[in-house]
Amino acid sequence: MENKEAVQILEKLHKEVESFGIKIKKNLIIDELQKVREIALKEEAPRMVKATRLIFEHVKAYNAFNIPMLSDEPIEGFDDSNLGTEENIEENEEAQKESLLYLLSIMKDPSNRMNASDLKEYNILLKSYAELH
Repeated sequence: MENKEAVQILEKLHKEVESFGIKIKKNLIIDELQKVREIALKEEAPRMVKATRLIFEHVKAYNAFNIPMLSDEPIEGFDDSNLGTEENIEENEEAQKESLLYLLSIMKDPSNRMNASDLKEYNILLKSYAELH
């Protein structure tokens, strides 16, 4: 994001999740992403607004981040073929952490074409996961 405050929040959150994990820092993740969402609303960055909301709703609802790391292959929809690692990730806190850390890192620069594409894919997966569960 171009907003320095949002980037600082994302960097702080990245360090906290990296050090302590998702479950321990659940409330911090939710609170900090709500701040980033407010900044994204002011900047009129709809993909970031959606991503932050979907992430904090997911963490709040599942006390985890059950979205697998993106593959190199583009994800056009969300079905069982995309969930090859879903069962594994629900039981693997390290995999959850790595996926969330990657997502937080791309959120720092959502205008980058590759980051924007990955952010869009995560949004699809987060929305679909909520609909299926």
